[in-house]
Amino acid sequence: MSVNYSLTYISSEPGNPDAPKKYYAKMQASGVVTMDEMAEDISYATTLTDGDVLNAIRALIKQVNKHLAAGKIVRLENFGSFQLQLHSEGADTEKEFTAANITGASIQFRPGKPVKAATRAGSGGLEFKRVARLGEALPDEDGTGSGTDDETSGEDNDGNQQLG
Repeated sequence: MSVNYSLTYISSEPGNPDAPKKYYAKMQASGVVTMDEMAEDISYATTLTDGDVLNAIRALIKQVNKHLAAGKIVRLENFGSFQLQLHSEGADTEKEFTAANITGASIQFRPGKPVKAATRAGSGGLEFKRVARLGEALPDEDGTGSGTDDETSGEDNDGNQQLG
């Protein structure tokens, strides 16, 4: 598997305007896969129809939502686990803190070992390929910028991903 990236020149300390800027890798998506497409792929690998797979995935999503709302950690074996994470405003004392201090919640995902292994670079893991930003050419090895790259990243001039 290969992951495309381009470079972005940003502050080395976000929020600090005086911090030096450096180049950092920015992942460039190579597309989007839908639940329907994955269900079709799964149906080819099993005896289930793609409709059966979609129904099972939809039922799983409902169950995950139900159990997260009940405050449970949802562990999906080797896939990983989901857990609510709360965001709140601080209070000076424990007594002053009430549920009104809680401003929201988000879902934290912790990948299982097989999923985490898919993000390792090298030997059977990920490979990285630099691509040009839209309207730019990759620099040659001498740094002149006259090199070309046949693949574009689908990124607009502000560095935002554009998917067709």
